[in-house]
Amino acid sequence: MVTRGAERTFYAPVDAELRELQRRLLGVGDGGHPTFAAAVQHLFGSPGKLLRPTLVFLSARFGPSHDPEVVLNLAQSLELVHTASLVHDDIVDEAELRRNVATVNATWDDDVALIVGDYLFAKAYALAAVLPKPEVIAIVAQTVFALCDGELNEVTASRALPSEGAYFERIELKTASLYAACCQGAALLADAEPEHVAALGAYGTNLGLAFQIMDDVLDIAGDETDFGKTVGRDLAEGMPTLPMIYAVEETDDRTLGVRIVAPGKDAAELRELLRIIRESGGIERARAKARAFHDAAVAALDALPDRPERDALRDIARFVVRRVR
Repeated sequence: MVTRGAERTFYAPVDAELRELQRRLLGVGDGGHPTFAAAVQHLFGSPGKLLRPTLVFLSARFGPSHDPEVVLNLAQSLELVHTASLVHDDIVDEAELRRNVATVNATWDDDVALIVGDYLFAKAYALAAVLPKPEVIAIVAQTVFALCDGELNEVTASRALPSEGAYFERIELKTASLYAACCQGAALLADAEPEHVAALGAYGTNLGLAFQIMDDVLDIAGDETDFGKTVGRDLAEGMPTLPMIYAVEETDDRTLGVRIVAPGKDAAELRELLRIIRESGGIERARAKARAFHDAAVAALDALPDRPERDALRDIARFVVRRVR
């Protein structure tokens, strides 16, 4: 079984599909350049939470045309899109750790990581190209467009604190679009009823928003060993997130926003800013917003038939807002 933590029972209904997916992911580098093959083993040898493919497999159960091979192709394609985007993000962020494992750019170098990411995107497109529904192929392509738009918004933004609305727009592009694609794309492949496709799309979007907010909370308030990434990385880079936006709103210090977005912080400044944000109400306000998106995700599930897969989707939403990594 692929579960990592006994409480994550939502994996159980699709355990066989996840096992097969893991086997295929490890084989992505077969026949490729030795460095690509090594990078694939590095990336998929210790898989992450596999939430996105789990969403694909669960969502496909709500339609009558459940072709396991077709659904696996979609799940693998979207997981490769996700992984490729992380590899490229780590180059931009100069990140050294992800899931407590050295990043591709840290293990090799930026040039290798860039090409590995491109290779993964190409593999994802090849899998998507054989999907039997053009509208699902389009969803995969649109998701990559959204990821790129979100990343460009992030790296080209002026050094200023964004509004709450601008932050939500960014994370909908960078994170929630992929969650929605997993749920909606799988339902379309399985010929689910239109109202069920819409419900699963709404669920995925709200789940993705909740997930990213919690990720940003953990970047400020998490334990580095549990979180699997360097805590405070967004703050060190001057990348404002929701807990920071709320912390600024709650302070009388007019310089806090400027200090947050400033580049080149030294260790003492970073520690001081982390302390200020942690002592403000910003973290709890952000957690509350994540819970609100959780509630919207769960409410969307009410339109689906009452079956174990719906319960599993509810459990995923609960996990997302309670996670520590």
